[in-house]
Amino acid sequence: MSMATLERAVLAGAKVALNNPKLRLKDIMEWSSGDIKPHDGEIVVHVCDPGVFVAVKTESDKRKPQ
Repeated sequence: MSMATLERAVLAGAKVALNNPKLRLKDIMEWSSGDIKPHDGEIVVHVCDPGVFVAVKTESDKRKPQ
């Protein structure tokens, strides 16, 4: 798997996890297979497929509040 293919898989999974079909690769601040410590104004979510943690700005999270 090339790096570009992996980045596309991370982006596709993040779009589903955050309920944001307009999410772009440049909206992802950081992604890692290990835990990520969020910075101010960021949220971290786990993307099951491909199994990574993704940090994005809070305004990119379009999930309904619980």
